Amino acid sequence: MTRRERVTGAVYEAVDEVNGQLPRAQRLEKSPSTLVLGPGASLDSLGLVNLIATTQQKIEDAFGARLSLVDGDLLASGSVLISTLGAFIDYIDATLDKRGHA
Repeated sequence: MTRRERVTGAVYEAVDEVNGQLPRAQRLEKSPSTLVLGPGASLDSLGLVNLIATTQQKIEDAFGARLSLVDGDLLASGSVLISTLGAFIDYIDATLDKRGHA
């Protein structure tokens, strides 16, 4: 299994957890094109923070890597980096790559 596949699995596990706390109409589809931030996204700011925090834990469990996904780069870039689940997965994968995690 590639690192990207492992990252995707961790993010989708986080989506499952977050979906368990959301009303049915706000639940996220596990798809790279699912909007998580910006116009048309079903998550509010608390839901987004919950997704990010849950994903951090899932990445730590999967890779033994402690990432701070709510850092200056992510917040400064806003929706550009995490507008969709696919972009969020790309961001995490690139961050792990920079840190040398296989």
